[in-house]
Amino acid sequence: MNRVSLQRQAILGGIIAIGLYLTQVWLFSAFNVDDVFITFRFVKQWNAGSGLVYNVGEFVEGYSNFLWIALLAPLDRLNESLVTSAKLVGVTLGLLTLGVTCYTTQRWRFPWIATLLLASTPAFAVWSVSGLETPLFTFLLLSATTVFLYEEKQERGWASGILFALLALTRPEGLMFGAVTAFYRAMVLFRERRRPAVHDYARLRSWLLPVTIYYLWRWQYYGYWLPNTMYAKSMGFHVRAILEGIYYLYGGVNAFGGLFFFAIPLVGILMKWRFPSQAVLLLQLIFAQFALILVSGGDWMPFWRFWVHILPLAYLLIHQGLVALGEGWPKPTILVPLLVIGQCIFLLIGAFDARFVQGIGAGAVLSPPSAQVTYLVDHVEPEDTIAVIDAGRVAYELPLSVRIVDMVGLTDQHIAHIPPQFPGGLSGRGDAFGKWDIE
Repeated sequence: MNRVSLQRQAILGGIIAIGLYLTQVWLFSAFNVDDVFITFRFVKQWNAGSGLVYNVGEFVEGYSNFLWIALLAPLDRLNESLVTSAKLVGVTLGLLTLGVTCYTTQRWRFPWIATLLLASTPAFAVWSVSGLETPLFTFLLLSATTVFLYEEKQERGWASGILFALLALTRPEGLMFGAVTAFYRAMVLFRERRRPAVHDYARLRSWLLPVTIYYLWRWQYYGYWLPNTMYAKSMGFHVRAILEGIYYLYGGVNAFGGLFFFAIPLVGILMKWRFPSQAVLLLQLIFAQFALILVSGGDWMPFWRFWVHILPLAYLLIHQGLVALGEGWPKPTILVPLLVIGQCIFLLIGAFDARFVQGIGAGAVLSPPSAQVTYLVDHVEPEDTIAVIDAGRVAYELPLSVRIVDMVGLTDQHIAHIPPQFPGGLSGRGDAFGKWDIE
């Protein structure tokens, strides 16, 4: 198939993908989670001159999305609604992620596969409008990986190092993905018995220098190398975390098409013995995320947030595998598109079920506060101290001077560092992160 035909397919697929994505954005536009309002409180405290704190005078890193906060802070200074601003920025980043995916596959056979799959996935749209940093992290991970592979092909360039540094400033696990990519490059050099090139050192510096400065600042400002949220959520390599991580991975596989759909592309690549170097890197990055999920126990939020980070990479890998497998079929031009279209329909049915049956994302962009929050707003004085379990929306509605104790420890240093306890046992649920102190 000639280059012009591939580009036309890519453009048409991109247009359809944008339409599907924006439709789902509209369906789930009112989706929010309580944690997003914790981020908003940090933004507002920063702009008020109190520093990057949750409570005035308490230097606790109760967030895990520094770059997202830095991105939202100027918008808050413009007196714009943080809820609306965060959603608009997230949707913009989602569109950019689709654009990078489309650009990456424009010369592949069936260049619309990965883009269309991503746009049809409800979780991708849901987390674009969540107000959290998920779309920023997803965009940066895809962009950093894509730029790195381009640099490998050209044997020059170091811009990917900057992107991986920004990734590490967005979420703590961003450092892991940069390390995995550095390991991949080291293995390539070892296998080919070559010394690192000049651009390798430049890329390493552009990655490590900003990250080192940031981590030193974090330690000086908060007294710890990692965010308080990571200590709060850490189960200490408990068996409970592994079990919940397995459950999380299993649920994600089912939600995104089932093991059969994910296995087909890998079989296609292995049968053809065509395992390009870019597929090796994609697999390493994806399995690194899987390992992190197993250790951490996954996430309590709906729509498989930690899967969304690697969805574009997974769909790029699936795209390659389907093309490789399709070349051995009698009529690959029919079978491959039919399989992909069937998968897209499956994903879209899931979106309509979530929105119209389960009611996720229904209502106003900013729903009215709960009765509990309304009561606190009416009765709490500006200098009071209160203790709550859901420390997001209440913090968004109350004055910044109110001291709020987060009973599950996300923004509380004492609770975050106590040993976990699980009265529900290995198979129990509802123990939060296993950390609390009623006293």
